[in-house]
Amino acid sequence: MRILVEDASILTMTTRRENLISRGYIFIDGGVIKSVGSGGPPDDIETPDLVIGGKGRLVIPGMVALYTRLSLYPFRGAIAKTQRISELLGSMSSTDIHLVSILSLAGLAMRGITAVLAVDTKVEPVIKASESVGLRVIAAPCLENPYERDQWGQEVGAAYRRWHRRSPLSLITGSICSKDAIKGDETSMVPEDMPLIVYGDSCMRIRGDRILYVDPHPECDPDPYVSIYTENHMDRWKPGAGYGIDSDISWSLTRHFMVAKSRGYNPLDILGSATLWASDKVGLGSGVIEPGRPGDIVILDLTQPPWWVPGSLVDELIAADIAISSIPRVETVIVGGEIIIDNGEILSVGREIFSRAYNRIHEILGRG
Repeated sequence: MRILVEDASILTMTTRRENLISRGYIFIDGGVIKSVGSGGPPDDIETPDLVIGGKGRLVIPGMVALYTRLSLYPFRGAIAKTQRISELLGSMSSTDIHLVSILSLAGLAMRGITAVLAVDTKVEPVIKASESVGLRVIAAPCLENPYERDQWGQEVGAAYRRWHRRSPLSLITGSICSKDAIKGDETSMVPEDMPLIVYGDSCMRIRGDRILYVDPHPECDPDPYVSIYTENHMDRWKPGAGYGIDSDISWSLTRHFMVAKSRGYNPLDILGSATLWASDKVGLGSGVIEPGRPGDIVILDLTQPPWWVPGSLVDELIAADIAISSIPRVETVIVGGEIIIDNGEILSVGREIFSRAYNRIHEILGRG
């Protein structure tokens, strides 16, 4: 599909050209950004299949959540109230995980997230959910018990052969969620072009290239560019580090942004850590609006108070500040040139799927 967004303010997040285009256009063809610029589109641009008017809108790159467990979505409000979450998760079938993952990915999309790294133990239902919703997923099955280590390695290898880069939406790697499971050679068990995800203070036991640490222990003295922080550990976050969603009730990056801003960090650095820098960590190639990049963009509606802007945005810091606030409505989400969210509504999944998922979640929660 050829899509033209015109007459919009565009925060490109690029370091090689104009970062904020006050009034300009984006042309996407075949899932790839073909042209970006100020003013109106050139006369020689191919006839688009769809034209999106951007007046009163701010376009940003799609955001990336670098750690979450999609199957945790329905339980996030009950984490502090029950000790049976792991038991409930363990009782979920592949069909259950598929349905819950659809809900989870739809919720993330409506928050402007276009790619997520998921550490759910079952890969197939997560990949199928990503195909249903249209979001990019890096599936990273989690090794939690040392006695499952060999089986985990085999599952990562099988998933790699079946899904890794076979679809524009799916990548495969692995994650370690228990330091007791570490022997030190785990990076050899994940794809060579992908990082190993290591959770918690496991960084005290495993070091090396191609490793991203989730909520690393302060004593590890981690480089921000190899670190990911979930909402409850944002006091350790620094620009360049990624964001992960653990059990935050909003199921978004809003809390992360609020904490980072309250600590005095630059809005451009805060947003850059969710876009360009996050994308680079896992080889997505997105996170910036420039020719040749994947057509993953988010359109924010600035026509409503308090962010109503009477003209075009002219200050990139203000544009970034608007983007990381929780106020602007996510109006449109495009992933790989396909429209996932339009006018705030998800297009890729029908309401009957949501109804099935809701009913099944109530059944599962009834066990608790």
